[in-house]
Amino acid sequence: MANLPNELIEIFKAIGLTKDQATWDCHGTPVALHKALEQVAAYKGITFDPPVMIEANADKKTVVMQVSGRLGDKVEWSVGEAAPYNNKNSYPYAMAEKRAKDRVILKLIGVAGFVYSEDEADDFKQTRPEHISVAPAKQEPAAPSKPAPTVDDIPFDDDLWRQWVDQEKKKISGFTKAYQLMGWGKNTKTQREELQEYDRELYAELKDFYAAKYETVNNGER
Repeated sequence: MANLPNELIEIFKAIGLTKDQATWDCHGTPVALHKALEQVAAYKGITFDPPVMIEANADKKTVVMQVSGRLGDKVEWSVGEAAPYNNKNSYPYAMAEKRAKDRVILKLIGVAGFVYSEDEADDFKQTRPEHISVAPAKQEPAAPSKPAPTVDDIPFDDDLWRQWVDQEKKKISGFTKAYQLMGWGKNTKTQREELQEYDRELYAELKDFYAAKYETVNNGER
């Protein structure tokens, strides 16, 4: 196992993780789970400013954003980028955000350059051991949490979240004004937070769909 900085080992201990649960060795490079870094940020009280979009092209699946984070009086920033040449999944907005935030977290706790996030490179994920292929179990809900009812009748069945996301994507498709999109974001905050906890890939799908529609509306397209 590649050597981990003592600072990170101590933080992992404080949140109930071992280095073998949260990190692995990629040819001599220590790599940390994104989920573990999120827990580190929550434990340390790291906060983030709204991202600054540098580039956002949903058609080309190219997203670049700058993210700033704060830990007490310490401020760090970094850029997250996702494009076809460095991202193989279908969620460039979510990937760019994860990369930027993870870099900021590592900077704020003083281990940037010694430890990397799993989302930095495909090679990192390809070498991830099976025993840490998912986030630490103690942080995962035992069962999906049903979203709070809205004015619409959301069917509560085994495929609840998939149906809810498809339903909301249809709503978003019909919006033609930015205020409609912002209103939707406000009204679905609770459901989206629960979805993010239960299924991050499905959450990323909805988030990217919203971002693409927002860009289209702002460009005056229909």
